[in-house]
Amino acid sequence: MAEHLISTIVEQIADAEGVDAAELGLSLGDYVDLDALETLAAHDSGSWALVFETPTYEVTVRHDGSVSVSDIDERNPLLEQTD
Repeated sequence: MAEHLISTIVEQIADAEGVDAAELGLSLGDYVDLDALETLAAHDSGSWALVFETPTYEVTVRHDGSVSVSDIDERNPLLEQTD
């Protein structure tokens, strides 16, 4: 699930930017500890949410694999992906 979750986060940020994920020019590891994200994603029990910011967006990742991306200036969800 962790690899899929990381891809989903990158895709959601790219969608918010209006670009292809390959064109994003963002290293996710600069904004969130990917090892911690993988550890959280590996837990099958319990509820958790991880919130982090990039220069433009607040990203929320939840235990069920959903990812929401909100513009920091607006704080309203722009995109939400649920697996």
